[in-house]
Amino acid sequence: MRIFGFEIKKATPTAVFRSQLRPSNGQGPYTRYFRNWVPRKVETDFYEVLREAIPIIDAAIWRLVSLDGHIVVKGNNEAMVDEIRDWMEDVKVNDMQKGLQSFHQNITNEAFEQGFGLGEFITDSKRTNIIQLRVADSKTIKFARKNSSIEIYQKADGDLDWRLLKPDNLLYFSVNNENQNPYGTSIMRSMEFVSKILVTMHNSLLNVWERFGDPSFQITYKAGKRTLGADTLEQRRQKIAEEFDTSVRKKREGQSMDFVSVIDKDSDFEIKVIGAEGQVLEMEVPARHVLEQIVSKTGLPPWMLGLHWSTTERMADKEVTMLLQDVTTRQAAKLPFFERLISTQLLLMGRTWKRGDWWIEFETANLHDIEKQARARFLNAQADMYYLNAGIPIDEIPKKSQRAEVSKKGQKSHGGSESCGCQKVHHEGCKELRRPFDWPDLDKAEHDYENELKYDWSELRDKVFMILGFDTEVDLGKQEIPAEEAFRYTEEQRAAIMKALRDWVDEYDPAKFEDSAVKFYYDLAYSLGLIQAAIMVGAERPILDIIRNSEILKELYATGFELVKNRATLHIVNKILPELDAMVIVGTNPKIVAQRLKQLFGNANSDWERLARSELAMAAEKAKLDEWKEWKVRMVEFTPAPDACPICMALEGDYEIENVPVPVEDTHPRCRCSTRPSESEVEG
Repeated sequence: MRIFGFEIKKATPTAVFRSQLRPSNGQGPYTRYFRNWVPRKVETDFYEVLREAIPIIDAAIWRLVSLDGHIVVKGNNEAMVDEIRDWMEDVKVNDMQKGLQSFHQNITNEAFEQGFGLGEFITDSKRTNIIQLRVADSKTIKFARKNSSIEIYQKADGDLDWRLLKPDNLLYFSVNNENQNPYGTSIMRSMEFVSKILVTMHNSLLNVWERFGDPSFQITYKAGKRTLGADTLEQRRQKIAEEFDTSVRKKREGQSMDFVSVIDKDSDFEIKVIGAEGQVLEMEVPARHVLEQIVSKTGLPPWMLGLHWSTTERMADKEVTMLLQDVTTRQAAKLPFFERLISTQLLLMGRTWKRGDWWIEFETANLHDIEKQARARFLNAQADMYYLNAGIPIDEIPKKSQRAEVSKKGQKSHGGSESCGCQKVHHEGCKELRRPFDWPDLDKAEHDYENELKYDWSELRDKVFMILGFDTEVDLGKQEIPAEEAFRYTEEQRAAIMKALRDWVDEYDPAKFEDSAVKFYYDLAYSLGLIQAAIMVGAERPILDIIRNSEILKELYATGFELVKNRATLHIVNKILPELDAMVIVGTNPKIVAQRLKQLFGNANSDWERLARSELAMAAEKAKLDEWKEWKVRMVEFTPAPDACPICMALEGDYEIENVPVPVEDTHPRCRCSTRPSESEVEG
């Protein structure tokens, strides 16, 4: 078109392209660390980042640390072993920790993370004792090879220079060494690349759900009239933006508000959620593939880290075997490390020793041994039930020789005659109340347990007398002690008394001694309860067995042991030792001290009687209820003893089996009341 001689052409709209740079944030807050990572280059700080970014790596390292076990000292020289054990428990570690086990955990943690751990021991000014152990941050350590030796340097926080460390008091442990490399190899080496993939997945998942949780909107307005000027369009854009922003904010504040705009009939108005059409990638399968690489590098079975990947029982058993082999290998590598430390401590203290006086071991949980022990207990319990059902008395059932001998020794301290078997409900010198029905087997079990407690307690008394220098073979009233002599005892004697108490308590600990009296007698009482329950419902033998009630028995063991430990501690710590302190202060004659001490130990015998008779009766009654539940018994009768107290008499009657009062547990100590199936249950 030509106008006034000029060629007029319609303008062609052109698009304007602008490029925008945005920072890569593929791994979220950890992006800058992964960006600086270079393959085949060791970055010590980066390993800490991996532990922080991926919880399963951190959990795996601490699980490996715990699997390496606890350090224990044993030996034939009891005094030296006790001295080493006391030092191991009291030595200061780093700033606030105590004990050699804390040092072991810290240096092992460093070794798994950085490939090696470096510790040092610090002596007192006179070099007579190791007073502190420290573990260095492995990232601040470097090694330098000098001819045939290696020098060790450390850089302290804020220092620019490296300081040379003396090797005499250093303790070094490493894992996965390669070609004389003193730095070792971190367990996280070869995890870097797959860790980046996993963190990228986690970050993308975060971004996706942030997009859906707080979406961004795109508003497009196309004006229908071409005659609108730029100012009018800008006013409309601002108006739409303000109203939309107000509407969204009101919605977020919990107020209902609609967004309504009227422009003109030819205009287009469109609102979209940015990214709503984006596909959410499937994550479970690729994430598991990456996790498998990480878990395989740790050497731990997946189920130890809370990952249940359809591992069969047979595979789990093989995995445990291989894992324990790895643990044993690491423990063997650490033994010289700790033997040198303890040897140094003994030399500083001026001690000498010979082979066998002491050695150190690692205590590690062994699931295979535990399973075998449980199976053996089950077979023993089955054998006992067989003899009892055949009518063979309890005292004729084959037991360990130690048990038989203990039973004989216990009878000598009994209130009745030496030949008393306590098989009768009433016996002159015994203190039981009458049961609703005769139960001689349980009576005897209670008496044997009581007698064993009393006998062992008397042995503890004799040991305390020996520690204090009293002659237990001579009548205390006839010993010739000058009247003006005052009783004295030292801190060493006090420590020896506390050790004797600990040793006494340990003999009853089911976790330490398979032949613990607590475990033996509670097992026996529970078995007797099962047999009695089966007889009461007219059955030949019980349905339940020891293994199927292992959790119940474990609870009984724990409660029984705590009662023994607490009563013994109460008498020694709260009664006997305070009285000894008081008699030292007032200068009491040793003869009077010995007489008073004998009286205090004798006062505890009533506690052992009450504990034995109460706890075994309760265990047997609980077993009866467990057995009846298997027989589908619904109603149980609480039967008071013939000479029951008013409290128990008021409980007489039928109850649903879940609500029936349990003698002793729901009544009082030494209770002789019992339970039996209701008449309706027996008739049915």
